[in-house]
Amino acid sequence: MVRDGTQMPAPFLDISAEVATDGERGLLSITFPPDYESSGLMYVYMVARAPVGELQVREFQRSADPDLAVPGPGRIVWRQAHAQASNHNGGQVEFGPDGLLWLAPGDGGGSNDQFGHAQDLGSQLGKLLRIDPRPGDAGGYSIPPDNPYGTSVWAAGLRNPFRFSFDRGSGDLVIGDVGQSAREEIDWVGRADGLGRGGNFGWACREGTVAGPKAPCTPVSSPVFEPVFDYSQGSPRAVTGGYVVRDPGLPSLVGRYVFADTYAGDVRPLDLAQGRASDGSAGLPMRRLLVSFAEDACGHVYVVSLSGTVERMTDPQGPSGTCTLKPDPRPAVGLNAVTPPPVAVAADRTAPVLTLGGARRQRLGRSRTIRLTASCSEACALKSAARIAGVRLRTAARLPAGRTVVVRLRLSRAQAARVRRSLRRHRSLLVRVNARATDAAGNGRSVTRRVRVRR
Repeated sequence: MVRDGTQMPAPFLDISAEVATDGERGLLSITFPPDYESSGLMYVYMVARAPVGELQVREFQRSADPDLAVPGPGRIVWRQAHAQASNHNGGQVEFGPDGLLWLAPGDGGGSNDQFGHAQDLGSQLGKLLRIDPRPGDAGGYSIPPDNPYGTSVWAAGLRNPFRFSFDRGSGDLVIGDVGQSAREEIDWVGRADGLGRGGNFGWACREGTVAGPKAPCTPVSSPVFEPVFDYSQGSPRAVTGGYVVRDPGLPSLVGRYVFADTYAGDVRPLDLAQGRASDGSAGLPMRRLLVSFAEDACGHVYVVSLSGTVERMTDPQGPSGTCTLKPDPRPAVGLNAVTPPPVAVAADRTAPVLTLGGARRQRLGRSRTIRLTASCSEACALKSAARIAGVRLRTAARLPAGRTVVVRLRLSRAQAARVRRSLRRHRSLLVRVNARATDAAGNGRSVTRRVRVRR
């Protein structure tokens, strides 16, 4: 604990005997619930010594002395076996704008998603997870009833998302996912679009905006989110996700996302709306091994280096010492949690506006896929169907509001062989793709698009 720049004589909590620190293991993240002042709870994401390599989230309690936690190993809230490799542990744990606990384990380690976790919806590895840390149906925690698969899994297709954050202004989620040998990526999903619920970030079918080591393959869930920004990877490289700056004391950076590469040592700003990072730095001193960012209750942003420093970002041109504290709108999930009363909402009878796009003329190619683009005026579920040479194709996707998503109608090898035989007799085949979008209130709209498939 540091107060007014001075380290206190005793640590708030010492669990060094519980934590494994070989390889990429260690004590990787801590977070406090919105009701910390009353509940005194704290949550730690760590790699345990025993069982060896197990990923754990533990809950600790503040003692009667506000500068000290109750000593001991704490309560294990969540756990995941991870003995196959010491790397790709993920490591972030964070309370989201919904008051629930979010975490993101890596894909199990090694290379090429060798254990096949990232696209396996039955595995917690390589995923974005969302839980209620109170004990319940899953033992140490409860599964929120609106999770898409009835498990802790919220979204799939991540490699090693060891840092992510929520924008304290909008509630949007931004993830820094470390690449393998081609691209480092930053993913952005909006709160208004469901924070990526049931979606897929592509690994290992994709690595950033290029084909991944298991390509060609189709992600097991949709929509598939393209990164808002990625960059080419020389060696060594590892993106460190940061925060959207809301500190008025940093006027040149307010509203922009700051991130770094662990090994480059330079903090860079990114305009999420434009998907473009500044070619220059944020004007901070170079620091090697930048492994984390942090944000305090005032919105001040900090940079953490494995060289041993924790530094606050400041701007001599900005208002000094500015602190913006706002009432936290998130529901509490700790000891004093209260269920808010239901709010009456007028019935929604307006159908969503659905737009289908994509090339009017396409070749079947090795991917055996017909590609369209789709966008919806509000978050909606999309079902698409088509028929080509007597073959029926169907697919489903979730569309965030206002975002364009690639929709793929993929043929099996046998279906593709049948279509190709038909194409030997005809120069092209006309495909009528019928799509229907349904919003959360059940309102639907159908759109048809014609595509001509050529040899």
